[in-house]
Amino acid sequence: MLVSTPQTRTLNRALERCGGEIALAKALGVTIEVLSGWLAGDDVPSKIYLSALDIVAIGSLGSANHNS
Repeated sequence: MLVSTPQTRTLNRALERCGGEIALAKALGVTIEVLSGWLAGDDVPSKIYLSALDIVAIGSLGSANHNS
C-alpha cells in the first residue's frame, strides 16, 4: 500500500519535474532502489525532502536559471 505524506507527494512532484526515477535518483544522489522505498512510504531523510522541495520549486519557476 502506498502512503500519501507531504514527503511522498513532494517526491512524486519532483519525479514529474525530473522526468523519471533515474533522473530523480541521480539528482538526489541515491539509488533507484532507495528512491523507490521513499516513494512507497519509507521515511524520507530531511535533507532529501528539502532537495526534492528545491527540485519542485525550480520546476515551478519555469525557465529559472539553474546551473548544475
